[in-house]
Amino acid sequence: MRAIVTGSNGFIGFNLCQKLHREKWEVIGIDDLSSGRRENVIDGFRYEFMKIQEKERMEKLIREFEPDAIFHLAAVPRVSYSVENPFVTAEANVMGTLSILEGVVKAGLVEKTRIVNTSSSSVYGGAEQMPTPESHPCDPKSPYALEKYQAEEWGRLFANLYGLDIVSLRYFNVFGPHAIFGGAYSTVLTAWLYHIYVDPTYEAFLEDDGTQSRDFCFVDNVVQANVLAATRDRGFSGEAFNVAQGDNTTLLECKDMIEELSGRPLHLAQRPPRVGDVRHTLADISAARRELNYNPTTNFLEQLKVMADWYANHYPKA
Repeated sequence: MRAIVTGSNGFIGFNLCQKLHREKWEVIGIDDLSSGRRENVIDGFRYEFMKIQEKERMEKLIREFEPDAIFHLAAVPRVSYSVENPFVTAEANVMGTLSILEGVVKAGLVEKTRIVNTSSSSVYGGAEQMPTPESHPCDPKSPYALEKYQAEEWGRLFANLYGLDIVSLRYFNVFGPHAIFGGAYSTVLTAWLYHIYVDPTYEAFLEDDGTQSRDFCFVDNVVQANVLAATRDRGFSGEAFNVAQGDNTTLLECKDMIEELSGRPLHLAQRPPRVGDVRHTLADISAARRELNYNPTTNFLEQLKVMADWYANHYPKA
């Protein structure tokens, strides 16, 4: 099997590439290294360090390589950055996605190449229904969330117009090894582990009272969902699926677990609630179970232990 992985050198992309390498896929990784790390490479894979919105170059790569799948993970994902720089993020997240869709069509590969597009739970905009199904109305609250929703809509449109085989995966709060503190998928988990294992001078903090909860999704489950979506026997026509663990954990519970794993107290500065933050996320993953045969592992403490070990023993030196 052949695949193009955009965002190949980032947190999720590198974990996915490791899985594809173990399964003997032939891969071209594409990354502009704006948040991905040059060190995140796999021996035997080919890499192109470029922006995905380089339309002619992208089309040429797709035409020559003829991939069975394109895993599209490249994005500028920071919500706050998108609020301050909506043109920059829209160019990457919308026009970059369109570059890939159009490249497959112009290369004449709509019947060969399946696109697995990365979307986000942020498209729901703070859903009231818990667990949240894919049928819940989307109400993006930031440029980033809107851009992810627009990318889904472009995929559905290309499926209707050209028969493009495309599916979108809506990730919930991804965590795990190779998630760098301050990076694209930085969360309270990365910040607190960074404080415990890497730099104790960094002031860890807690916004609000800590009873807010998240459906944290271990990166191995995200990788599993991508591979399942890419290899399903029958095609897609723009559907979207939640990718999560179907369970949520409060931030105070996360604090207790990190203290248990590290054997150290986690002193947190208290800060007020973040403006626009949602109190709870919890995904309905029944559609992914049914349509993708998705079966996530859900032992959050064991998953957090794997991430903590990476922070303690493998976190990259400055």
